[in-house]
Amino acid sequence: MKKLALILGLSLSIVSCSTSKVVKDEVTTPVVSESSKIINQTIAKKSKFKDLTIQAKVTADLEGLAGDVKATIFVNNGSKIWVNATKFGFTGARALITPNGFTAYEKLGGTYYEGDFSLANKLLKVDFIDYQKLQNLMLGKIFVDFNTNDYTANFVNNQYIITYNKNSAIQAQPKAGEYIQTYVFDQNFRLAEAHLKDPKRTMEVTINYANWTKVGEEEFPKNVKIIIKDKKTRQVDLEYNSFTYQETNTPFSIPSGYTKKEIK
Repeated sequence: MKKLALILGLSLSIVSCSTSKVVKDEVTTPVVSESSKIINQTIAKKSKFKDLTIQAKVTADLEGLAGDVKATIFVNNGSKIWVNATKFGFTGARALITPNGFTAYEKLGGTYYEGDFSLANKLLKVDFIDYQKLQNLMLGKIFVDFNTNDYTANFVNNQYIITYNKNSAIQAQPKAGEYIQTYVFDQNFRLAEAHLKDPKRTMEVTINYANWTKVGEEEFPKNVKIIIKDKKTRQVDLEYNSFTYQETNTPFSIPSGYTKKEIK
C-alpha cells in the first residue's frame, strides 16, 4: 500500500491528460452550426450536490504499486476530497485534497506527502491541474476549459466527438505544454472517453467512463479507467460501488513521527 494515498489523490488526476483519437472511415455528419450548442450542453453537466460519499475499489498497476484496495471517498463539492484506503479492514493510507493543495500519508512506511497543485502538475508532467479539474475528472465531468471558439463538435455513430481546433498544428509542430485533445460523449452528453496526447514528450493518457448510474438528479460513472503511456504503460481502475448524498466524518492529521517524502 506504499504511496497509495498519492495514487488515490494525485494519480486520479493523471486522468487529466488524454490522447488523440482517430475515427476510422466512418460517416461523419458535420454540425459546425451546432457546435456551440453541443459544447454548451457538455459544459452544463456540472455537479450540484453538496456532499457525496462513494464506496469504491481501486486497482492500480503502477510503478511501485500493484494490487487493489477498498476506499471511502468523500467529496464536499468544490471544497474537499477525502480518501480513506483500507486493506483487510485496516486503514493503510489517507489523503486530503482542497483548493490549496493536498496532504497524504501511508502507514506502512510511516511517511507523508504534501504540496500545492504546482507540485501535483510537476509530478504528473502537466500544467493545468487544480482542485476543480481533479474533482471533475473523478466524477466524469469535463476537466478542461471548453470554449466554443477553440473546439469543434461532430456527431459520429450516435456519439458527440469534440476536438481541439489546434490538433493538426500541434501534431505538425509539437510544443511544450500543448496537447492534442479529443473527447467523446454519448447521446445524453455524458463523458465516455477523454484522450490527451503530448507529442513533444511522446506521452498520452486515455480515460474511459462507463456504466453511468443516476443518483437522485445527477449521474455518475461506476467505472473509471485511466491509462497512461510514456516509456511504460500504467493503469488505474476505479470501481464506484455506491453513491450516497451524505456527509462523512473525515478525520485527518499526520501521525506523530512520520517522515515527509519529497516528490521529485
